[in-house]
Amino acid sequence: MKSAIDQARYLMRCRDFAGAIQVLNEKRGVYEESFDYNYTLGLAFLYAGDTGSASQSFEAARKIKINDVNLLLAQAAIHLRRGTTDRAVQYYLDILDLDPQNPDAKRCLDLVRSHGDYEEICRWVDDGRIELYYPRLGFNPRKFRNLVLVLLCGALAGALAVHFWPRNFSKSSRADLTSLVLSIDDSANARGIKKAYNQALEYFEERRDNMAQREVNRVLNSTASTGLKQKARSLMGYFEAPGFDSLKDNFTYRDVAEQSSLYLDCYVDWSGRASNVERGDSSLSFDLLVGYEDLKDLEGIVRVYFDFLPDRALDPEKPVRVLGKVGVDGNKIVLKGRSIYQSVKEF
Repeated sequence: MKSAIDQARYLMRCRDFAGAIQVLNEKRGVYEESFDYNYTLGLAFLYAGDTGSASQSFEAARKIKINDVNLLLAQAAIHLRRGTTDRAVQYYLDILDLDPQNPDAKRCLDLVRSHGDYEEICRWVDDGRIELYYPRLGFNPRKFRNLVLVLLCGALAGALAVHFWPRNFSKSSRADLTSLVLSIDDSANARGIKKAYNQALEYFEERRDNMAQREVNRVLNSTASTGLKQKARSLMGYFEAPGFDSLKDNFTYRDVAEQSSLYLDCYVDWSGRASNVERGDSSLSFDLLVGYEDLKDLEGIVRVYFDFLPDRALDPEKPVRVLGKVGVDGNKIVLKGRSIYQSVKEF
């Protein structure tokens, strides 16, 4: 005979969440101290739309096992439903710290970074797409035959699409940059800077905005014409701010220190230790001791400014990782903080 937990999991795969909750509630006295029981009950509540009860069950499960990946994924989903995406992202980063190759955390992070504004999340909750971010339940055995039919139809449609799809398509552009293409006059006056500008456009098409920003800075720091510099500044308006997971090209502290003007407004992902922490009502600043996370090699000291308060308190006794935009204050490098991360592990 199946246990109550196994029965509930089967009912959940059949999308009978009320039935699963009923089965589990009847055995509460038996399984109350079980991680699997509390996690499964919380998941049933989550899919049923009762986030309050789900949160209580997940908290009970976390007291038993704090670093379970599926539990962290479920708790991240609750924060998404509530619109607190920063907390959700922190949970996904915790998962990747425990399991760097976790596909669900990577998938959810990518979706949140691309489409996770509050209004969009409200629509997800309303139409049910929010369940894409929940821990997976597996196939619904009651609809298996329908699923097979759908897959067959999809395969046929895919084969037809491949057969009839035009062969002369090219990679789609991120934005229409026709107005930013160099004119004849620009090209004549650009001299050696033309290469840097065209390289910036190519990097933009490849979604490597950090590299594009560096090439834009070459143009802005050159003797190029006013018109060319205006086009370079216009290109900056199309750049997207990255996250820890989407920053494709990072620059070292040494790179930036040697030629800070070349990296102005670029994003960097640097780690180290925090000191001289100042926490305001809605701001945070500290000195980042770059490269000093192992208390051995100090590359340099950079002041970091956040115009918001991170969800978690900053622990100076632990290594810290910062994603920020490069700036200059006098002759010193500073970072405008975008994201901050500290591991849940003890050191």
